Amino acid sequence: MKKLLALSFAAVIISSAAFAQTERTVDSKPRMERHKGKHDKDKMMKELNLTAEQKAQMKVQHQEMKEKMQALKAQDNITVKEMRERQQALKTEQKNRMKAILTAEQLAKMEEMKKNKPSHKGEGKMNKTTK
Repeated sequence: MKKLLALSFAAVIISSAAFAQTERTVDSKPRMERHKGKHDKDKMMKELNLTAEQKAQMKVQHQEMKEKMQALKAQDNITVKEMRERQQALKTEQKNRMKAILTAEQLAKMEEMKKNKPSHKGEGKMNKTTK
């Protein structure tokens, strides 16, 4: 019985070591495509021709939002549903504050750019099933 147990234990260790050495595939998309959202935002901000004052206000607003999100994530006494609701409220607040910083022309241009932007949601799932 001890030999059987020792042999099965050795087999498990050998198979797990062999499994650990198998090659794992990494996301085949280039790094730029995986993090495209940030670059889209940067491109949009450049095309809106923000003034130096607007850029400074956006930076301050972004930092405040980041701090609020970190404080929210640090709270352990709230439910997941509450967390999501508060995060959504913070995002809505940020959008409204950003819109207050932009001029009417910049807002119109931003809305037009959003309409013309192709949607990439679910793209990865479609590519995996069609391959």
